[in-house]
Amino acid sequence: MAISVTFWELNPDIPPESIAKVAAKLMEKGLFPPEGMEVIGWYICPGGKGVTITESKTIDPAVAFRNWLIWVQEMTGFFKSYEILPAVSAAEAVQMVLTKPKK
Repeated sequence: MAISVTFWELNPDIPPESIAKVAAKLMEKGLFPPEGMEVIGWYICPGGKGVTITESKTIDPAVAFRNWLIWVQEMTGFFKSYEILPAVSAAEAVQMVLTKPKK
């Protein structure tokens, strides 16, 4: 299982109605989320910045790439910025930091 957090910003030159139509179309077609990915959270803030939290069964970079690709193929210039990062729970991070590797 792999958790990813994607930070994105929509292109402010694209009207919100056009953005919403693209999202509805991709969901209706079953293209979002892409196969192999489950959306845990998908949030947007005023001004067009957002975050998506996803879980994949494998650590396959192709799944993350497809997630970006479906949007930009549907509408060129959809995102102003897009960054996807692997993530672990804070509890896991604490354990990793506090566990010293054996020499």
